[in-house]
Amino acid sequence: MNFVISVDEPTAQRIISFYRDFKTPNPSEHVRFFAKTEQVAITLYKSGKVMFQGEDAKGEYDFWTALLKHQPAPKQIKQTTETDYYYPSIGSDETGKGDLFGPIVICSAYLPKEHVERVMELGIQDSKTLTDKRVHELAEVLIPIIPHSVLTLPNDKYNDLVDKGYNINKMLAYMHNRAIFNVIRKINKHPEVILDKFAEEHLYFRYLSDADRIYRNITFLTKAESKYASVAIASIIARHVFIQKLDALSKAIGYNLHKGAGAPVDQVLKVIMKEQDQSFLRQIAKLNFNNIKKMKSQETLPIR
Repeated sequence: MNFVISVDEPTAQRIISFYRDFKTPNPSEHVRFFAKTEQVAITLYKSGKVMFQGEDAKGEYDFWTALLKHQPAPKQIKQTTETDYYYPSIGSDETGKGDLFGPIVICSAYLPKEHVERVMELGIQDSKTLTDKRVHELAEVLIPIIPHSVLTLPNDKYNDLVDKGYNINKMLAYMHNRAIFNVIRKINKHPEVILDKFAEEHLYFRYLSDADRIYRNITFLTKAESKYASVAIASIIARHVFIQKLDALSKAIGYNLHKGAGAPVDQVLKVIMKEQDQSFLRQIAKLNFNNIKKMKSQETLPIR
């Protein structure tokens, strides 16, 4: 069965960008753009009509009609209503980038319509303020029902990339892009992505300029976890994994590693730098943090 909608020029451009990785030649003089995935064919006519054909045609049609009815274009988003908060989308967030010890953890998570009610019951709007205990409790509920992808960048790999000239935002861009595609493969859909903004949009795509594939239908928002449930879910799962990794690392090395980069971190760092060498530190910490640079500059703690 075929499903057809009429779109304006901004939406036409959005559809072209959304399906650009699936663009396929079409000889018809009436067709402006044609794309084909495994489940659906998308035909944008010069008249402004868009036709969806194939096994998942109804799903894609429903997605775009809902988007046109309820969701403004990404660059125009100013605020969200309660309904917008549970908008079916892929949310993507990270944790660990501000922590001296432990890995960087990225999570992309898809909130489907069928799980919106369950997520509403959990009350996760203020995900950044949750205690570690509550994060673990929520993650145990969310992980089995939410399609997601978690990527972890260990400290040694992080330090290797820094040595090669990568900055943190380039690392994050690559990880988010990969995690997003991982989720898309699981759900076989191409929904809008809400990304917790860590860099300006043009810089994000510049970081990915040499990537094999780039997912482009992304809305960049600051504090996105408080505006969209999908991002809050990604934030919770990422924090859950990060805390587990940090706890496991603490047990493995025999030091109580703290989150963040404040005074408690400096206290244990000072002990570690007295007792261990650089190769040990490289496995557990981000060596380009100022904490380490300041500690090394002290006469009592010479570089080893």
